[in-house]
Amino acid sequence: MQKEKKIIYVSAIYISPPNTMGGNTKILLELINNSSEIYNFVVFTSEPETFKNNLTSDVYPRVKLIDVKYKFNKFSYFTHFEEIKYVYNFYKEYFYTNKIHDTNYFYSASDAGPDVLPIYKLKNHYSFRWIASLYLFIPSPHENIFKHYKFPFLKYFIYYFYQKFTFKKILEKFDVCLITNDCDKKRFPKNRQDDLLAIYGGVNIDQIERASQISILEKRYDAIYCGRLHPQKGISQLLDIWKMVIEERPEAILAIIGNGENKFEDFLRNKAGDLNIEKNITWLGYVNNEKKYQLYFQSKLFIHPTIYDNNGMVAAEALCSGLPVIMYDLKNLQFYSKGCIKVAINDKMEYAERIVRLIADTKYYESKKPSQEDISQLRTLWDWKNRTNIFKIFLEDYEKNHN
Repeated sequence: MQKEKKIIYVSAIYISPPNTMGGNTKILLELINNSSEIYNFVVFTSEPETFKNNLTSDVYPRVKLIDVKYKFNKFSYFTHFEEIKYVYNFYKEYFYTNKIHDTNYFYSASDAGPDVLPIYKLKNHYSFRWIASLYLFIPSPHENIFKHYKFPFLKYFIYYFYQKFTFKKILEKFDVCLITNDCDKKRFPKNRQDDLLAIYGGVNIDQIERASQISILEKRYDAIYCGRLHPQKGISQLLDIWKMVIEERPEAILAIIGNGENKFEDFLRNKAGDLNIEKNITWLGYVNNEKKYQLYFQSKLFIHPTIYDNNGMVAAEALCSGLPVIMYDLKNLQFYSKGCIKVAINDKMEYAERIVRLIADTKYYESKKPSQEDISQLRTLWDWKNRTNIFKIFLEDYEKNHN
């Protein structure tokens, strides 16, 4: 007799809209893509198109997508409690007619109130297991100032204390929690360490292999960046670095994959104009899947200038594609080694010098890029199939210990 699948309900209210891709969204999508054979997924979401566009063709029909008919267009301090109330009432009505069992899970796709607090409140009435997720802790106002992140102070001051509040609620009632990096375990009580899984993220190796079968006759770009256009990612500083690069290599071309808030995108394009480097940058916007990897294969090296992070899956993607990666020597990214060049934090001059040397010195380039053996090992380590298998084993172990 076939064992009945457990259900994982998913609260995906604060999820990336179509044509964007945040880390929390990517992790959720790949967990679904690679574990739908053993779990039934019921996804409550404000962005059904994101799932339609990114779940694989064989998985999508097996996932139940429930459009929450979200009426709030974007985050607002004035409507936020209305958002939370709206989502809670939606869930309460759904589970009034659809019983949730104590062996089922409810996954919160973000640490935002509309994903966290309705589940927190439902825990008062039902005995399901809560899979919380908290993938990046906001830096404190003190850290923001003294480590020179230069994130908008008032905005991140509010974000910091807002997250402390939702984190407190998670700590009160979560059963297991997914985090990005083992370094974040210290933020949780010692008696809950066994209930944490550092997922780290993964790479779609099959997409890399399909992209590699397309003949690439030449390297169109000297360097490529991929990620959100956001201050955290160091993209503004990258423009300063690229100015230094083209002073040495006037024909060098940088490809930039990604998008962000319109206001910040405008700032970046205006800055590129002020630096007189527009002709040395190709803005590609949002690109995903095989097309993204095709662009990697058309590039000589990958630039990962993030100034505050605890993973950065795009660096793993580039390494698995055979590109050398330059990044700042952040403590939380120590697990990146093979194929990586580490630069002292905020040293733009050294960063530019490393880029120029990789472009100009073939022997140096060959010595720094990941070897074929490195690529094989990296692909095994980062393959989403293997990363998701860790998630499955984690839940199985949890069930054995709590049944």
